[in-house]
Formats: sequence, structure tokens, C-alpha cells
Amino acid sequence: MSNLKLTAVVVMSLAATAARAQGPAEIDAEVARLGPGVRCGIDVRRLAAEGAPETSSRKDADAVLPTASSIKVAIMIEMFAKFAGKLDEPVPGLDAILKDDHPAIAHFEPKQRDEIRAGLAGATVRRIGRVMLGSEGATNLVYNAASNVAIAALGGPDETTRLIHARDPEFAAIMVRRYMLTDRKARGDNESTPAALAAVLRRLADRSLPGLDPATVEACRTVVEVSDDPARGRRHFKDGALDSLPVIRVVTGWYDRPGAPAIVYVVMLAQDDAAPTPLAEAAERLQRAAERIAALAVDSLSKP
Repeated sequence: MSNLKLTAVVVMSLAATAARAQGPAEIDAEVARLGPGVRCGIDVRRLAAEGAPETSSRKDADAVLPTASSIKVAIMIEMFAKFAGKLDEPVPGLDAILKDDHPAIAHFEPKQRDEIRAGLAGATVRRIGRVMLGSEGATNLVYNAASNVAIAALGGPDETTRLIHARDPEFAAIMVRRYMLTDRKARGDNESTPAALAAVLRRLADRSLPGLDPATVEACRTVVEVSDDPARGRRHFKDGALDSLPVIRVVTGWYDRPGAPAIVYVVMLAQDDAAPTPLAEAAERLQRAAERIAALAVDSLSKP
């Protein structure tokens, strides 16, 4: 692994002649196994600590890839910023957003819209954040519709993108082009570079989100899903998956480590043509690879 600052960005783009990743041989081997039909990006960062600068490892960190649900962290931050101080009040305009003809839910079937209304009616800003990030249980439909409520409350995809870009210049590659579960071809996928997603996570990990008061920053952190890993620390994470072409698997998050700087990680994989492999099999293969690469990268940066 390159010994550049660990605010690391390891991004790998695969073409017919695969580029060698800057990192441990095990990561190179995982990337090589993906083959020429997979685009791959990795951004791993060990944050600065007293007496030690941020360090990173990077390759093609500016590659643009579909985000799937991993973009929801940036969307949630803007919703919490807009309604700071009112997080436990119902989302303004929620009833109108949940009407059949609103673009946030109009693409769903009538029974699905009824399910969404039953699951989200009267929801507070904080609850919408928890549901859209998976830290409060919900069906997949309601989980994605909660993100659409957030996008609509911010003024739609274009205005949500503008707000994200205005938050921090490092977020400029994040593009919210469509509501969740709408046609991927009509306006294009929601996209980002690994570096931009990692910048969002770093701002949460070190509590340095520009323009947000400390209480709102903490609220943003606490709606992100968490799990405890005895070997690596407390993991805050938001992954993403799309099983139509291109097949997408994204794993992102950060590890809070007692007595050591946090490590932020982003791994983005996209397979444009799964043939002759069934889509479900291709998706599972990408999921396993993304998780292995993330674990290898995080562990390599955990060393003193």
C-alpha cells in the first residue's frame, strides 16, 4: 500500500488491460479476479491524528461511477441542514409529497403508494433520515421512498445536487439525477467519484461538516447504520446495490477506533455486461469482492 497520507483514495479502473492497484498484493489480486468487464473504484483514508498527518493511497480516485443507495448519506445531510432545529417535527409538505401525482412516488404502483403512505405518513425529519439510511427497519420500498421524500423536501434532484455541491467543493462530483427506483435511463444514474463519497464520510467521521452546528452534525452521525467489529472498531456504513445493468455494488463507511484515527472507506464496483452470467450471480460476486477489497484496504491502513 502506498504510504501517502491515509486520507486514502484507492481507485481502480479496469479495462481490457487492467491497471495495477496501488496497494497490497492481495488487493491487486482481488481486482485482477474481477476481469476486464468491471469498473472498480476504492477510496480509503486514515484520518489525521495528533502528531500524525492524514495518509492515503490512491489510483483513479476521480472515476465517475453509479452510487446506488450510498448517495443517501449526502442527501440526508442536506435534509438535516435545511431543517436543523426541527428534526423531530414532521417533514414540511410531506402530505403533498406522498400524493399519487408527486414525482417522488408517482412511478410506483397504486398498492405500493399505499404502502409508502402507511409507512411514512407523519414522519419526522429524523425518522426519514433513519429509514432512508437503513438504521430503522422498513421494507425496501419504504426505505427507498424515504430517500425520495428527502429529495422532494429539498426541491427535487437538481436542487438537491446544488445544495450538496454548495456544502463543500470536495462534494462537487456527487450528482443526484433521479428519484430512487425510477428509470435509470431517463435521466441517468445517480453518480459520484469515490473521492467525493469519501469526502462526505470524512466530514462525518471527524465532525467537520461545513455550515452545520455541532448538534446537527451529531444527529447526522447517529442516523447512519452501525455495527461493532471487534477487530476494526465501530463501523458506520451505507452500502448500495443495483441488480439491473450495469450491476452495481458499493460499500462505504468509516470505522471509529478507540485510541486511533478513524478510517474512511469507499469501494465502488460496476459491471456493464454480465453475459453469460445470470445477473443475480454477477451481483453476488461483486458484493463479495467489494467486501473483501474494503476489508483488505482498511486492514492495510490500520497498521501503525
